[in-house]
Amino acid sequence: MTTLTIASFNIEWMNNWFYNDKTKATFRPTFKKDGHVSSTDETAGRAAAVIREINPDILAVQEAPSRQKEMELFIREYLSEDGTPLYKCFHGKKGGRQHLSLLYKPDVSDSITHVPSSKLPLLSNPFLCDITGNGILEDYTFTRIPLVADVNLGDQTLRIIAVHIKSKRINKGEGIWKNEEKRPEFIRDALECRRRISAEAMRLRYYINMLLAKDEKTRALVLGDLNDGPGMDYFEEMYLTHNLTDILVGSAFVPEWIFAHAQHDMDKKERYTAVYDDFVTGEKDKHLLLDHILLSPGLCAGDGPCRVRGSGKIHHLEYNNNVVAGGKYRENRPSDHRPVSIRLEF
Repeated sequence: MTTLTIASFNIEWMNNWFYNDKTKATFRPTFKKDGHVSSTDETAGRAAAVIREINPDILAVQEAPSRQKEMELFIREYLSEDGTPLYKCFHGKKGGRQHLSLLYKPDVSDSITHVPSSKLPLLSNPFLCDITGNGILEDYTFTRIPLVADVNLGDQTLRIIAVHIKSKRINKGEGIWKNEEKRPEFIRDALECRRRISAEAMRLRYYINMLLAKDEKTRALVLGDLNDGPGMDYFEEMYLTHNLTDILVGSAFVPEWIFAHAQHDMDKKERYTAVYDDFVTGEKDKHLLLDHILLSPGLCAGDGPCRVRGSGKIHHLEYNNNVVAGGKYRENRPSDHRPVSIRLEF
């Protein structure tokens, strides 16, 4: 049997590492974040060290730089051996300053094919939804169009769908929330963010259902930063009464189409990928599972290419190995997210 390790890693604001122009891709020596000047070399080196320790065959990156040639420069400078890059990459087409990128080892290159967005109308074209709650349907597109690739696994094909769902973050949100007069403004913006998130999740699940309707044994894997986790946050519980992850996993009325969650192999106490202070609820060091790998039923059936049971991981060890000073500044940590991974065998 051959095994394939597939991972996902949100590498916090890689775009900060590069000069923001249209010339040759060039690293900045330093960059400023949260009032501190960080070393680009130290920051990029920590992220690369985590990737090297995990050693994935395929890696989905969120918050990748705007240009593919910048990601290729990162690979050449930090993920190479004796001048030979350890990875090649595909790059997403839409994402503002936070793009999707898919890295893969050269020995996988003959087996992997980038599916262009032009061949994915359900994911790349505008679709109707109500994101403001005013009852009016309007055209909406993904904040970051999912990055899709097909991997040839012998006589089977694995479809990888890398995603970075719309963020819940509201600019200067803490100050607005704590101002009682302005708090209704925050609530309106928070609900619109979550409606956007829900719209993207629903559209992605619609696309998945289309794949399964054609072939229930479809081997598909959704991975990335969903900006949401199990359970409901304050606004989902009090206002929307649903969350994103449940939408993506599938309906109990069609149990044969329900996806499995790779990170449920982990101990419950370890099921988190980010730690934040929640100023809405007042929780300090809130542990959130924002990064996910979801597996189609075909990858769990045991016949043909399938997951290795118990192989779902959240890479706390590799992350912590590369944190100094408690990760206070950007140069002290690999990212603000821990990577996740799964192993498949075929």
